Amino acid sequence: MSYRLLVLKTYYKELSPMTDLFPTMRQPLIRLAAFLLLGSGTILYGQESEAPATEPKAMHGYHHSFHDVGKYARLFESKERDKWQEPDRVIEALNLKPGSVVADIGAGTGYFTRRFSQAVGAEGKVYAIDSEPAMADYLRKEVKEKGLKNVTVRLVKPGSADLEPQSVDRIFFCVVLHHVDNRIEYLRKLSGALKPEGRIVLIDFKPNSPVGPPPAHRILEEEAKEEFRQAGYRVVKEYDFLPYQYFLEFAPEK
Repeated sequence: MSYRLLVLKTYYKELSPMTDLFPTMRQPLIRLAAFLLLGSGTILYGQESEAPATEPKAMHGYHHSFHDVGKYARLFESKERDKWQEPDRVIEALNLKPGSVVADIGAGTGYFTRRFSQAVGAEGKVYAIDSEPAMADYLRKEVKEKGLKNVTVRLVKPGSADLEPQSVDRIFFCVVLHHVDNRIEYLRKLSGALKPEGRIVLIDFKPNSPVGPPPAHRILEEEAKEEFRQAGYRVVKEYDFLPYQYFLEFAPEK
């Protein structure tokens, strides 16, 4: 039985005592009920249809394992990636100062972590954050071998960044946010970790790029902007030099 028919049946049951007392009301009331429940979908469903399309998609991230670190290291650290990722230009655009604190969320093999470490200098700090144990183990070895003393690797639970209040200048996501469940609430929580002039940086794939996650799991630029808006942020900078990705900076609304 459909939901509408069930509601109509229940509505008729509730009307029965009244129509027994006032027989002349039976047909007009039944016609009214049928019109409201069956003939006018907007009365029951109009509010639902107007809900932002971003909300359901933002609830469920794209999940798969990254335990095969060797496979992903070859992919993430490839020279081919350097050509279109332009990491040095990304770091330059962020204008990080010596002493800055950066949280690299979903740091993976440390592709950007190493570059952040150099950019913020000995007085700065980089938190390399990941929820995949194998990736965190790999990155700890990398940090130790390369002597990156200003990098702290943190293994976190999915949906948690484990950042202290007002502790970071930049929170950085590069092709990571689509893995996060309940993104809008997650982003709301992150705002508390930003210093007063702190920002969240997002780099993610355009829908027609030849590399990246499956198209169905990509976050479109307008979807990202809407999710951040709902989480209480505004766009403060947009960059257009990456061929396959959009590149945005967000700040919390004052």
